[in-house]
Amino acid sequence: MEDLMNQSTDVAIVGGGVIGCSIAYQLSKMGINCTVFEKNRLASGASGATAGMIGPIWYFDQTSEPYFQLGMRSFEIFPTLVKELEEAGIDPKFQQTGAIKVLLDEINDAVLLDNLKWQRELGIGVRWIDRKELTDREPEITGKALGGVFSPKDGSIVGVAFVNALAHAATRLGARFFENVEVMGLEINKDKVIGIRTQLGIYHADHTIICAGPWSGIVQRWLPYSIPVRPIKGQRILLRKSGFLPKSTVQSIVPQKDGSVLSAATREEGNFDQVVTGEAISQMVAKAKEVFPILHDAEFVSASAGVRPGTPDGMPILGPLPGWSGVSLASGHDRLGIMCSPSTAKLMAGFVATGDCSQIAPFSIERFGLSGN
Repeated sequence: MEDLMNQSTDVAIVGGGVIGCSIAYQLSKMGINCTVFEKNRLASGASGATAGMIGPIWYFDQTSEPYFQLGMRSFEIFPTLVKELEEAGIDPKFQQTGAIKVLLDEINDAVLLDNLKWQRELGIGVRWIDRKELTDREPEITGKALGGVFSPKDGSIVGVAFVNALAHAATRLGARFFENVEVMGLEINKDKVIGIRTQLGIYHADHTIICAGPWSGIVQRWLPYSIPVRPIKGQRILLRKSGFLPKSTVQSIVPQKDGSVLSAATREEGNFDQVVTGEAISQMVAKAKEVFPILHDAEFVSASAGVRPGTPDGMPILGPLPGWSGVSLASGHDRLGIMCSPSTAKLMAGFVATGDCSQIAPFSIERFGLSGN
């Protein structure tokens, strides 16, 4: 491994998940030298255990305009971004197969029908499909399904492949990635962060971005600063049934390019471990069978777990830490890290390049009334 002693970079990025690697790619496209430090392997956390669904209309509150627009902007970016990554040499395994939310009960699923009113106005082809069209598309759908809402441009991506593709493309543009190198602290000169410290030495940087997911709170060990990020564990499984593969994502059942079917995901507050549990597997198998009864005897392929970063108001924290210069944060996306990564990266890269905080102001840590001590 290369000795880091007395090295330097324009931007040091702490964390090699989808947010850190996306920012590295966007910075590299702008000609800004950056270096990513990951204490394990790239995508070893939540980015590697994600369901990978790309469909913001289902997961964002449209009344929270800044966050909804962040998701929609990423939705627009993904197809072009994927082409760039493929041209750079690695397939991120993106597929734009559409997504269906199934109506099972007209009374209890009133929210699904209410949301369709504003979703139709987005101009992305969202529409109602009746029972006949639904079963034509998905013959193995549960007999309880009355119809569904279809979003034809929704997609999915494989988290590990996506992160590796971003890192590969960024490396070709001059970025550097260090795996199995833990950042032990920040180098500080008065009120300015001037780099990071690792077990191998100091790496000086004009700007440091903390993208450590739920571990971003470690900043509190290095600076007298409270970071309101908490851990939320999620688990997912892969199943395989010979001769069966949905055409689209249905509910939280996602078809994979290798012929397996992904079922996601649990939500476990305050849990930092990445242990796969039998109870979670049982829950997700049951969820899969509820949508597609044919999966009752499906082969169990694998399971994985990751820990996502949550915030008090459900929105990410992006931008500088007031009272300090040379350091910023990009964390707190909860389960929407993959989905928001392209637009988040563009916003953060623009901020680093220009110093202009206006575009990321809605996501500032200042909304929590916190400050350095």
